[in-house]
Amino acid sequence: MTRVLRVVLVLVVFHPASADDLVKLGAEQAEHLGIRTVRPTRVDTLPLARAPGRIVVPPQHEFLVSAPQAGLVSKVNVALGTNVRAGQVLAELQSPNWVGLQRDLLDAVTEYELANRQLQRDQTLLDEGIIARMRWQETKSRFDIAQTKLRQAEQVLTMSGMSEQQLRQLEQSRRLSESLELRSPIDGVLLERMAVAGQRVDSLTPLFKVASLKELWLEIDMPQERVHELRIGDKVTLDSPAINARITQVSRNINPNSQSVLVRSVIEGKTSGVLPGQNVTVGISHASTDIIARLPIAALVNQAGKQYMFVRTPRGFEVRRVAVAGVEAREVIVHEGLQPDDEVVVQGTAALKAAWLGIGESE
Repeated sequence: MTRVLRVVLVLVVFHPASADDLVKLGAEQAEHLGIRTVRPTRVDTLPLARAPGRIVVPPQHEFLVSAPQAGLVSKVNVALGTNVRAGQVLAELQSPNWVGLQRDLLDAVTEYELANRQLQRDQTLLDEGIIARMRWQETKSRFDIAQTKLRQAEQVLTMSGMSEQQLRQLEQSRRLSESLELRSPIDGVLLERMAVAGQRVDSLTPLFKVASLKELWLEIDMPQERVHELRIGDKVTLDSPAINARITQVSRNINPNSQSVLVRSVIEGKTSGVLPGQNVTVGISHASTDIIARLPIAALVNQAGKQYMFVRTPRGFEVRRVAVAGVEAREVIVHEGLQPDDEVVVQGTAALKAAWLGIGESE
């Protein structure tokens, strides 16, 4: 018996990739190959870069509490990092100058009261024609000088930390206070504490730094070669905790040590998840009106240095050329080539690619 052998030659054929290519495949064949599709998740921003940054307090929300007079820190009432209220006593300071300033105020009060009584008496005598107007003017001049001295003494004590209520109480009771109370100027958090009980300090020595955390900034160190890609208003995100910010300023100089440019952004919404001084890594993205889609990276097909995706159509699976904006973990961001209603293949792409390129065709 003669046997006839028929040899089947398997050829590998590569067709030029084109956006118009179509892989014709029926529903039953697609199911047999385990092909699965998803619709793109539309996003509003185009990923640009990731960069290191830190959380900072805006300078207008930082306040320094200094020693108004030279003296001895006798007591510290607050710990570092605690919340403080406006007017809360942070520390007490014993100062000989403080006692002297209170004494000067009481002397000015006495002189003012005496000059005021003299002015009232001479005003009555002038109205009755008993004294000349020149004498009244001299009395009025002494009263003005005494009033000026009183206001000056009050202002010095106010600048040293005495409240209006304490000032009036001192003028009425005439009792000197031995301790000078240092108070918080705002509701906030104690960021720095330089004061130590038993410490001798000079006038204007910094003792505390208090800040309001209602507004925080993100300062980002952006590589100089990427700065030209940034725009004011670009979105800045922090994943954990979830924080959003917007770029408000790009520095015009370069850090000579790191060769980076400082980019400043303002955190939007609540800031309870982050703290001043915290180092973070943030993502920067452009706001865009284009159709930007997020998909599993398994949907992406690379061929001859270009990127494609397979899109289901009534006739089969269309090979669609796409433009990739970036890759994040296991997802890819596409900004050209897809529509919101497209069904993109995320499983079975290897089989579709083989069919597209003609791998496995026989003669």
